[in-house]
Amino acid sequence: MKYEALTTPFKIGNVEIRNRFVMLPMTIEKTDNYAIGDDLVDFYEQRAIGGAGLIEIGSCYVCDCFDTHPKYHTTTGACGVWDDCFIPGLTRTAEACHKHGAKLAAQLQLCYEWRPDGKSELLSYAPSKDVVSGPFVGMPEREFTKEEIQLVVKQYGEAAKRCQTAGIDIIEIHAGIGYMVMRFISKYSNHRTDEYGGSTENRCRLLTDIIDEIHRVCGEDYPILIRYSADDLMPGGQRLEDLKEVIEVVEKHGVDAWSIQAGFHEAPRPVANQLVPEGEFIYLSKAAKQYTKLPTFPGTRINHLDVCEKIIEDGSGDAVGMARHWIAEPEIGLKVKENRANEVRPCIVCSRCLDNIFVGKPCKCSVNANVYFSQYGLPEDHKVSGDEAKKKILIIGAGPSGLEAARTMRMRGYVNVTVVDQKKKACGLLNLAQVLNDELPPMVDWYNEEIKRLNIDVRLNTPVTTAYIKDFGADEVILAVGPETVSPNVPGKDNKNVIDSHALKGLVEGQGTPGKGAMWGLSCFGMGILGAPLGLMKWGIGTHLLVGKRLAVIGGGFAGIEVASSMNEGREVTVIEEAKKAGAEIGIIDRNPELRKLKSEGVKILTSTKVKEYNKEGVVCEDEEGKVFTVPADTIITGTKCVDNTDFYDELRGIVEEGHLHLIGNASPHTTWAGVGPHDPYKTEEYKRLLEAVRDGYLIGMTINEEIPVDMQAAPGPDVTV
Repeated sequence: MKYEALTTPFKIGNVEIRNRFVMLPMTIEKTDNYAIGDDLVDFYEQRAIGGAGLIEIGSCYVCDCFDTHPKYHTTTGACGVWDDCFIPGLTRTAEACHKHGAKLAAQLQLCYEWRPDGKSELLSYAPSKDVVSGPFVGMPEREFTKEEIQLVVKQYGEAAKRCQTAGIDIIEIHAGIGYMVMRFISKYSNHRTDEYGGSTENRCRLLTDIIDEIHRVCGEDYPILIRYSADDLMPGGQRLEDLKEVIEVVEKHGVDAWSIQAGFHEAPRPVANQLVPEGEFIYLSKAAKQYTKLPTFPGTRINHLDVCEKIIEDGSGDAVGMARHWIAEPEIGLKVKENRANEVRPCIVCSRCLDNIFVGKPCKCSVNANVYFSQYGLPEDHKVSGDEAKKKILIIGAGPSGLEAARTMRMRGYVNVTVVDQKKKACGLLNLAQVLNDELPPMVDWYNEEIKRLNIDVRLNTPVTTAYIKDFGADEVILAVGPETVSPNVPGKDNKNVIDSHALKGLVEGQGTPGKGAMWGLSCFGMGILGAPLGLMKWGIGTHLLVGKRLAVIGGGFAGIEVASSMNEGREVTVIEEAKKAGAEIGIIDRNPELRKLKSEGVKILTSTKVKEYNKEGVVCEDEEGKVFTVPADTIITGTKCVDNTDFYDELRGIVEEGHLHLIGNASPHTTWAGVGPHDPYKTEEYKRLLEAVRDGYLIGMTINEEIPVDMQAAPGPDVTV
């Protein structure tokens, strides 16, 4: 069996875990005033059913946060463990996970703010007042006194006891990523001169005091797991050479396993986004295993099963920690156990889950809409039967929105689902996007596998007309035709050296674009003959035969930055953006790292710059002071603007019975299914990418028969300017 090494059990202390899959803790903002309710219990139970060995509840806060307004927005969605009122929710979670064979850990947490009791003000604290506390928080308002440290230790012990009472199997102490315990350990952030600063033993004293207190109140045999940044990546901070001494100091107090990560959240280099090569920090866990006999596992930037298996086989870890991939795919362990690894839905490491979490909003996922819209449930739990199941469903458009609608409805039991597309390949614009983004080819492969697995009738090379729809006789018609795009009306936009998204799509689809030259036309013809294989497309984009050495990219938003990032090797690249800042539509997690990377690689990013004209020399621009200049360019890749693509929908309204015609995806800013009008807050003002396409497909698939009430609203997070 493939990935057999991942299916074998191991132990943390006296707790046996059924396989090597650990779902790492994340604060996914699904609590109700810090209490665990139905939504979060369901979230963890899905992953228990799906074969996770150990599930960790993220951010179980040890100090009272009721009626406070934390500066660190993620805290607002933490799980409370500071009061007995939280025990029932913790108990329900433990029972749900145990029922399906998973073990449960609680991650005890204190981020950057603290108060001794519910009557005091929540303030930013730190071991030393001379170092910034962390993201959003600024300089600390207080430096811990020794008496306050002892109160913190007591809070950890009381929280652990509540978890034990609730039936939670393991306690994790978060001593990594720059949160409070790590700030005491790191030389970067701890400049104290008392017994909590100076030597490694002293800097680890808060952690070891907490360990001793948990043993005192919960017993010596209650397993404790330490999550630690073996290299915090901060100037003058903890490095790999410090790891041996830290392990020796901590293990004297009795712990049972190590979860090894890297970085502070504010570290000067990225840790978890797409810019970080997969497995970048696995070496830290492998190094830790030289100094400890306890189970040890890595857990930063891992999202492919081949990498997971290698970790076990080469001794880099005794288990594999992943967080985002368990959000994207709740059934990793089950599918591996049943030898269905090809069905594991990939995580594309887009960080849109983190983009929401870090500003205190509920977690979203680009490939798993149920995470955010959990009120609709899972397709397999809302089966249809009888005449409803036999309805003829016609979906026009085989992009991710149409395919997600089809797979959702097939999983619900609809037997007559047909997807029609005039293109030669399924997956729509993903076929072009995967050329620019190495995380997307697995998504294209997965959707094609789902088409086969669910026996979805996908008809390609099939133009759809009103006559086709009349003859088809569908009970429900779903339009997932994507947006219409137009190029800005700039003089010279039709020049040979100007390429817009229409030309790029034509290249992928093997359709030539007039006026782009013989080489471009020949390449399009070749792509059509060969079926536009990914390797050839990447080669074509990389060679200077199609895209010249001097490249100008018009538009510094998400699409423009991705183009510049994927095409700058061996080229002189300039990004031209009219707004004052580049990176619009890029989330908070990726924006600054992406821009820093491009600048470090020599990409010029011109902001507050208007495009006046394209000519054979390049791009004629005007800066904010009115100065006109030319950016030299052999090739100019222009942005295109998405506009409503509703003409076909309007034409069909007189043909398809009212209430049975549905427009989804990126064709329009308005949602039209199931009575939702033009004020859908999740569609009108956001940049439309894979997340929005998948979301629309899932929602129409779940609500097509209106048995499930439509409620697009979700608990809003705080308004945050970043």
